[in-house]
Amino acid sequence: MTRVGIYGYECTKTYEFYGCRIVPFNTQHILVSKLAADPHSYHLTAFLEVTDECPYELRDIIFNLEAVLSFIDHKDVIITNQLCGDEAYDSLNDDFPKGIQGHFRQNGGGCVIMCDAFCDSSREVFIGKALSILLSETSEENAAFRGAFFRCVEVFRGRGSFIDVSYYLLFSGLESFCRAILNDYDSKNCATPITRVLTNYGFDVKQENPHSLCKSIMTYVHLRNALFHNGQLEKVLKNGDKFNLTDYFSPFCRLLPLVLIKYIGFDDGYINWNSWIDRQPFQGRR
Repeated sequence: MTRVGIYGYECTKTYEFYGCRIVPFNTQHILVSKLAADPHSYHLTAFLEVTDECPYELRDIIFNLEAVLSFIDHKDVIITNQLCGDEAYDSLNDDFPKGIQGHFRQNGGGCVIMCDAFCDSSREVFIGKALSILLSETSEENAAFRGAFFRCVEVFRGRGSFIDVSYYLLFSGLESFCRAILNDYDSKNCATPITRVLTNYGFDVKQENPHSLCKSIMTYVHLRNALFHNGQLEKVLKNGDKFNLTDYFSPFCRLLPLVLIKYIGFDDGYINWNSWIDRQPFQGRR
């Protein structure tokens, strides 16, 4: 069995998936939450155990699991530093790193899956479902999902907060993902496949919605066009409507993770699917 440290992830329960286990280093929620949220350091919070029964290569598990754990907490997570055979979790060797210093860890807006201190199984189930897609044989649809998933993670993994780059990652990920789901590569207006997928998933959007511009997919398309073609962060239409990227970036940033969670097929009853509008990520369990 291989055992590797997990740094920066909020974990107080043991999870099992695909011949692997995540074992918390400490089970005190208040302490672990504080360590995992530290913007200046990656603290050792858990261990990944990979047994011989795991059907995947170690490097593939680590690479994809890092992204999934980062996605869950919306904060960069690192999996590294393999334990020696004689080490135990409660008696690590003196040279085993308890923390990793790196660049400033951006907050991606808060966790998107309920923490395990309040719901034992949510994160375990989500990890299994997400990895089943990320590690599956590549199809056109799965490749588009992977692209959108990693673009979503890279928005808050990066060293600097460049809104134009972040918006490009999010929009291109969503567009390619929706086109792949519908096998629609012919629609000249990308708002068409995006609107169809989002409405099929139950999101309250329209292709054009003059009464609620935040829920109008064309709002985000106008901003994409202004940014990509003119290098501008705002768009003024002929009718006088004005769109500023800084006004619409946050809801769009919250929307893509919800779309990906829908595709994964995860719903623990806590997720507020309207949180991209009202900013309340969770609700009382349905």
